[in-house]
Amino acid sequence: MSETLLGYVISGVFAIIGSYVANVALTIRKNREQAIEDAQREQWQQDQFDAINHKLDIHNGYAEKFGDISRSMVAIQKDIEYLKGGKK
Repeated sequence: MSETLLGYVISGVFAIIGSYVANVALTIRKNREQAIEDAQREQWQQDQFDAINHKLDIHNGYAEKFGDISRSMVAIQKDIEYLKGGKK
């Protein structure tokens, strides 16, 4: 009887150890998958941020150009008035 009991105890201990190892392995795999998902999400967010910054830079470039055009138009208007003889 004691040999049978010893067999049950050893089997139980190994079952607990096996269950623990399997649980740890599953947790590690889930953590790795979560880390990959987090990295993919962060990369997507960074790509979106970069695209928005690029569009903003383009927009700001147009604003500068319109400012330059506005100054040029004022200068052209003054030149036209001067050529008409209205102002010296």
